[in-house]
Amino acid sequence: MRPPTAVGHNELLGHAVRLEDWTQQGESTYVRACEALAADDVEAAVSLAELTAQEAQEAFDLYLLWLGRLPALLVELGVPDGDLAPTRDLAARTAESLEAGWATYREHLAAFGVRARARDTRGAEEELEAGRMAWQIAHDPATDALCALIAVGVDVLGEDCVGPLWDRLLAHYYAALEEKYAPATRPWRQSLERLVLDIFEATRGHLSGPKRDGGFEVWEESDRWVVRFEPCGSGGRTYVDPESPSRTFTQSEHDWAWRTTGVCHYCVHCCQLQQRAPIEHLGMPLRVVEPPVRPDGEGPGRDRCTWSLYKDPALLPEEAFTSVGAPVPSWLSRSRRS
Repeated sequence: MRPPTAVGHNELLGHAVRLEDWTQQGESTYVRACEALAADDVEAAVSLAELTAQEAQEAFDLYLLWLGRLPALLVELGVPDGDLAPTRDLAARTAESLEAGWATYREHLAAFGVRARARDTRGAEEELEAGRMAWQIAHDPATDALCALIAVGVDVLGEDCVGPLWDRLLAHYYAALEEKYAPATRPWRQSLERLVLDIFEATRGHLSGPKRDGGFEVWEESDRWVVRFEPCGSGGRTYVDPESPSRTFTQSEHDWAWRTTGVCHYCVHCCQLQQRAPIEHLGMPLRVVEPPVRPDGEGPGRDRCTWSLYKDPALLPEEAFTSVGAPVPSWLSRSRRS
């Protein structure tokens, strides 16, 4: 949860993003770059192509950090080095491939700019798609390697290790919650805008959507903004991609996984970061998540992931608290009666 460094497509095209523009933010930046190119707005196309890397930067940085940090955390939690060694080596190789893929991605974006300015539309489009593919080829194995590391922890320590593992890995985010979002020091409207724009950018950067180009759904309801990924490009992909290895899912109900079985252990970090930790530090969740769920004998499961960002904390549903093991605060109960 970092402040967005750019508000996205619309600002690059010459006007600031307003609330009424948020419903347009689910369109792929790659698609918008090609549309600008087709309209002969070359500089907008080049800026939008560069924006794809800005959107992906957080995912790249975090994956490098987590691939290096997770093995050490697993050892701290009690995983013997011998049990971890093969997966730790995989993580190290994956980190190297991630850096190489990122460099290739940036090279294709630079080539896009050259071809676009030379009015070579077809060549520019080919470079942009090659860049998107280079990022996807680098990104997805990094997600899988993280899943594989978590799976080792679950295999050796049991499923109960997953929540504490993510708590340690996300500690630096938790420490910043009050500074960024404390209701007593920042109007909720400002926090809401920051939270919405940030997730728009990060979601596109993870190449969400069935076309893996960063597209997603976003719409407004009377009490909230809703963002839906089918699937998201990181944890959500592990439910539907048969090539994604080492997928492990909750076998029992835990507060750190929405008290739901069939939740990918990677997706647990969204429960921690969006609901449990904010409730602890701020007294309320920041974003309310309905995660994907693996099918089982009792139900078909759920491929999509839906996030709700409420316009006023008083509109939060009680389930936003109870689903993660938190009591319903008295102020929310009072708002229901008023």
